Amino acid sequence: MVYFNSQIADSIAPYRNVRRVQFGILSPDEIKRMSVTNPPIEHPELMEGGKPKDRGLMDPRQGPPDRNSKCKTCAGSYIECPGHFGHIELTKPVYHVAFLAKTLKVLRCVCYHCSKLLIDPSDQKMIDIIKKTKGQYRRRLAYVFDACKGQKTCKGSENQNQNEVTTRFSGGCGRPQPKYRRSGLDLSIEWKEAPDENQERKTKLSAERVLSIFKAIPDQVCHLLGMDPRHARPDWMIITVLPVPPMCVRPSVLVFGTARSQDDLTYNLANILKANKTLREDEQRGAASHIFDEHLQYLQYHCATLIDNDMPGMPQSCHKSERPLKSIKARLKGKEGRIRGNLMGKRVDFSGRTLITPDPNLAIDQVGVPRSIAQNLTIPEIVTPFNIEWLHESIRLNAARYIISDTGDRIDLRFHPKPSDLHLQCGYIVERHDG
Repeated sequence: MVYFNSQIADSIAPYRNVRRVQFGILSPDEIKRMSVTNPPIEHPELMEGGKPKDRGLMDPRQGPPDRNSKCKTCAGSYIECPGHFGHIELTKPVYHVAFLAKTLKVLRCVCYHCSKLLIDPSDQKMIDIIKKTKGQYRRRLAYVFDACKGQKTCKGSENQNQNEVTTRFSGGCGRPQPKYRRSGLDLSIEWKEAPDENQERKTKLSAERVLSIFKAIPDQVCHLLGMDPRHARPDWMIITVLPVPPMCVRPSVLVFGTARSQDDLTYNLANILKANKTLREDEQRGAASHIFDEHLQYLQYHCATLIDNDMPGMPQSCHKSERPLKSIKARLKGKEGRIRGNLMGKRVDFSGRTLITPDPNLAIDQVGVPRSIAQNLTIPEIVTPFNIEWLHESIRLNAARYIISDTGDRIDLRFHPKPSDLHLQCGYIVERHDG
């Protein structure tokens, strides 16, 4: 079956009942597995010699860039190819702006040095939390965070009743813990007493150091924090590999027939690639630390504005015309976003919205509806020898909206020059007004 006025065919995949929906975080390995751009995308340029550049943001492996091309991955046309994700490997890890508050909470629950839980797993507080949040794992981190709030040192287990969790994950290192603070897109730590003579009391906490802390967190501790390590681990909240959406998600548009204007996501991804390339060159030539940190901050900023470009206290990423770039969050949220605008409130046939109102001339159990709305709601009537004359009369009196022939062709009577001249046959469908 092919949809009316469309070239999109039904999928041949078998139907299945949806049993459950599992939400999680994409791991770097999973992003690389689902990516078709291997080696990764690393060029901010789109075209080379009049053709889409390989390993660029219009890589032909991600899907055809225009109507005349074929996809290099599935050999599908512009209409057939669903689009394929690519990926960018970042030179240095950066924070994910949407997970920054969650990252801070996890840091305050685990040891800075040994990544063990600051509170003893056999403590009565922890046992109560596990019982209280059984089957409600999303609530667990908030309770664990409150329990760990006052811990100044990484404590070991003092309980003699050792179980599997306490035996493996107790016995903390006993070292003091820093205070964590957030400022914009940066995290910093402050020690009560500097642990080393050469170390300052207050230092900036890099995403690379946070990644190493999170990677050392065992799976059982992830469960205690309310995370299922199969679907979401703390280290996956740090960006090391960035997924690149296909061209059908960020299509280019023709301006004045020749020039192409790129989508806002493409501009943002190009900025990320430029910052990533600069950072790689700094690393290779051994640039000064303050220059390297400045370029790392630039990469962090563009990765954040790709996801959310309306952060309070942060300058917006803009075009040359000073128009702010539309982020992924802006596409999804709000009344005009994907959910409310395109899924829940999309425009469909045979429907309308209007006010309904009582009237002194109507009965108590009646309401008035505007004529335009009443004429928008139709009833399909199959043409038979018994009703053909009546339907001809309905068409003549403009009391019908569409005629659908036995071949499936639809004639809109609003735009037909002389509807009364149309000839009906048995088997045709006339969509007449209700009443």
